[in-house]
Amino acid sequence: TVLLGLEEFKSRVFTSRTKDETGQAGNTIHRVEPGGAEYNYASASKGAKVLAFNKEAKGASNILGKDKDKYLRNPCSAEEKFVVIELSEETLVVTIEIANFEHHSSNLKEFELHGSLVYPTDVWFKLGNFTAPNAKHAHRFVLKDPKWVRYLKLNLLTHYGSEFYCTLSTVEVYGMDAVEMMLEDLISAQHKPSISDEATIDKRVTPSQPGSNDVGQQHRRESQSLANEESDDDDVVLELSKSNIPDPVEESHHQQPGRMPGDTVLKILTQKVRSLDRSLSVLERYLEDSTSKYGNIFKEFDKDIGNNGLLIEKTREDIRNILKVQDSTDKDLHDLISWKSTVSLQLDGLQRHNAILRSEIERVQKNQTFLENKGIVVFVVCIIFSWFAILRLFLHIVVRVRERTNSSRKFCCISPSWYLLLLSCCIILFIQSL
Repeated sequence: TVLLGLEEFKSRVFTSRTKDETGQAGNTIHRVEPGGAEYNYASASKGAKVLAFNKEAKGASNILGKDKDKYLRNPCSAEEKFVVIELSEETLVVTIEIANFEHHSSNLKEFELHGSLVYPTDVWFKLGNFTAPNAKHAHRFVLKDPKWVRYLKLNLLTHYGSEFYCTLSTVEVYGMDAVEMMLEDLISAQHKPSISDEATIDKRVTPSQPGSNDVGQQHRRESQSLANEESDDDDVVLELSKSNIPDPVEESHHQQPGRMPGDTVLKILTQKVRSLDRSLSVLERYLEDSTSKYGNIFKEFDKDIGNNGLLIEKTREDIRNILKVQDSTDKDLHDLISWKSTVSLQLDGLQRHNAILRSEIERVQKNQTFLENKGIVVFVVCIIFSWFAILRLFLHIVVRVRERTNSSRKFCCISPSWYLLLLSCCIILFIQSL
């Protein structure tokens, strides 16, 4: 469970103060003039003026005066009717009052109010939508959420009746300026101490999760101790202020209603500075307590950081081992690549030798084919010549038989060349047949 920090503590205090301010605004606290009348921040005599209005409007500046016979006049058929008013000073607008005293015109029914701190601007924040009754007298409207503005934009939305003109006689704005707001804060602070409220707010914070009771109680004890210390400082400062200078709040109750004199404001500002000084001292104590409170946490952080350092060192060692394995793998891969290149060169040499052998074999095959063809030719020639020799011998025998001569002696007288030819042909045929 996370303890409440200074920012959350301050935000809770500011929330409580905002609620108080809202409650005051709900009571319609207004600045008053020395005579007791309410101070109108939208009065032309105080410096307010009309800055812009729609092009159909006539007499827009009359709504800031007190003459009931002069008024803002708009044709009821105009689509966008508006008027922009610059207030006399930056104001916390609490109440707005409008009135229409012209009998022969339509009364304003619904209107919209926007505000801004700068002008000209494209961004207006909305203050509210209001509906006025159908009556010829002044109507007051209290803002639910008062805001600080300097410029007001009044959008006239709808109207009563069916007259040609829609008129508006007066617009008055009541609220408080910065000095009056500071005085109200100081007066309310005299009745209830702000630091004790902060402590009370912190005490009201209860843990929502199981197991956070001890932490919440510890934080509440620390907040209460801070509140007690600050309340002691407040008592001391208040005693000094009572002994040295008169109380400006008491002086304000004895004076006439209206703005206070300058020396009273200076006294108030002095007390505000002292209050800031006390807040600074409380902040210093808060920082010291936070330093001591979170010291052990920081020690645990240091221990965790040391453990993380060991884990990081171990991780680095693992990374170094992985790098070594990677280097060994890279070396083996390099050797494999070199062996692959060597084998590739040898394969290229074998392919070249294989191509040479293939060419030699083809040449031998061609020679063998040529020799086989020559052998066939020789074989055929031998057969032819042998047949010629046999035929010649056969014819010679036949001729001699017909002549009835001594064939044996004539047969022996045949030329031996034919016998030699027949013998050589037989030998060649025998060799070719092997």
